[in-house]
Amino acid sequence: MTGILLASGYMTAITNLKGILLTIGAAIGAVMLVYGGIKFAIAFKQMDQQGEHQAVYAIVAGGVLIGLSALVAALT
Repeated sequence: MTGILLASGYMTAITNLKGILLTIGAAIGAVMLVYGGIKFAIAFKQMDQQGEHQAVYAIVAGGVLIGLSALVAALT
């Protein structure tokens, strides 16, 4: 009986850690989206094509982080 309770304790800890990591990943993705959007607006105003490309990469990376966090959360 004690072994079952001990195993469920480990699973609870792992599940909590997974939730924390997914939340952190989604938050970092959101920050990257906002940062990329601001960076894109500044580069667009200055007509800096290289800055626009870098901003688009940041936006895409943020979207991928948010999407992966959502996908992993939905699958588990």
